[in-house]
Amino acid sequence: MTTTPSRPDISAADTGTAAGPTRLLAAGVAGLGPLLLAVGTALTPYRTDDSDQEIVRAIAGHRTTAELTQWFWIAGSILLVLGTVLVGLVAVRCSPKLGLWGGLAFGTGLLAIASTPSLDLVVLGGLDQGVSQKALVATADGTYALALTGVPTFYFVVAHVVGAILLGVALLRGRAIPVWAAWVLILSMPLNVVGYVGGIMPLTVATFVMLGVGFAFGAVCLPAAWRGALAS
Repeated sequence: MTTTPSRPDISAADTGTAAGPTRLLAAGVAGLGPLLLAVGTALTPYRTDDSDQEIVRAIAGHRTTAELTQWFWIAGSILLVLGTVLVGLVAVRCSPKLGLWGGLAFGTGLLAIASTPSLDLVVLGGLDQGVSQKALVATADGTYALALTGVPTFYFVVAHVVGAILLGVALLRGRAIPVWAAWVLILSMPLNVVGYVGGIMPLTVATFVMLGVGFAFGAVCLPAAWRGALAS
């Protein structure tokens, strides 16, 4: 007679016996990436629903701020990849299928958007070389009209939303984090798309903070997940 193994329960309380520095480091790395993206978004000198012409004009008028914003995005994106790996490991332990597909969707979504050119960097580079704003607008319009840009961007939008939902559901099923924190993670990226498309910058900033909170709570359970895997 066989029995079906119960779903792993990695409750938040299980992390109490884990090494404090390890927990703080995991939570810090996972939570800091989205928070840096939130800061970068808050500093952006234009709205995300502006036209290419308005964006180019805004960057030209606030070049220092635009450059600072890009540094926040670069650092935040690197840490976001690390955070996805950390949270994904916990999510897989909680729910193998949901955690795996959630991590793959979110991670490959990040790779997809990273393969597309950054309008801000193109404009900043062009301005440094004396390229006119009119030429930069035409370049942006042509670049973003290409399928080479549109397809990976569309995949990113779908993948990072689906990925965040699956990771949050996996953590929720495994009782790894508080219910409210799991729902914050689940709702973060769907609301992120709403904020980005609608040019609602405060909402977009808030969604990155939500993602950071969810990731930090998830990553802090990593030591417990390791102990559970080794004991199984």
